[in-house]
Amino acid sequence: MTFDEVINDIGKMVGLELESIKPGANIKLNGIDRTAKRIELITSAGKIKTRPFSELEKIWNKLCSSPAAHVDSVLGGSGSSRNQPETVMANLPYIEWFFIDGKKHLALVKEPTHGYGTLLRMDEVAAIVIKDKLLTAANTACEVVVITEDIKETAAIFERTTGIPLSPVSPGVYEQYKDKVRFIFVSKGNLLESIESGTYLIVRGNSTGQGKTVHIDNRNFEVCLQSNLKFLFPV
Repeated sequence: MTFDEVINDIGKMVGLELESIKPGANIKLNGIDRTAKRIELITSAGKIKTRPFSELEKIWNKLCSSPAAHVDSVLGGSGSSRNQPETVMANLPYIEWFFIDGKKHLALVKEPTHGYGTLLRMDEVAAIVIKDKLLTAANTACEVVVITEDIKETAAIFERTTGIPLSPVSPGVYEQYKDKVRFIFVSKGNLLESIESGTYLIVRGNSTGQGKTVHIDNRNFEVCLQSNLKFLFPV
């Protein structure tokens, strides 16, 4: 799902009162200005406020790239104003919330679990799984993506070699962690874009800005092929 589609979904909540995770901080979504790229809302005190799309996009990007998002950290601070974009995102039907060490977190779920303009606290068992993923991700040194035309054969070889079974992430995408490395196995046939089979290292660095963009594991990457090296730059 693209951020533009998220904005379309937020538009479906215009006119609704959105319940806040923080008691007493409900807001009403008053409108969306696509030209100015801002949303307009009314606070519980009756004040009219606007928030930029950029805040919502930062939260969305974090949800797509991480098991969960702590909004205060994503937006670089804390305070009551951070509650407003958090409330908007939490009221989308494919986002749930939970606490980690007393701090509110949002998580993206695979299928809608509640209606537009409503909140849903994540099941405790599911929340524990997310917490474990966050801990694992925090201890991950790097990520490697393997694009393969035969996902079953590739998975079988990996499992025979390492003794570690792969875990499904989404259709055609599997993962496993070993020695602080996250291995992501992707079926080439499940990708919308054409990309050469092989092993790619996810890196942050000086990309050319001219490579092909591919969508993998709910994230966008620029493909960079240099000699015998294959890189994916997060974009």
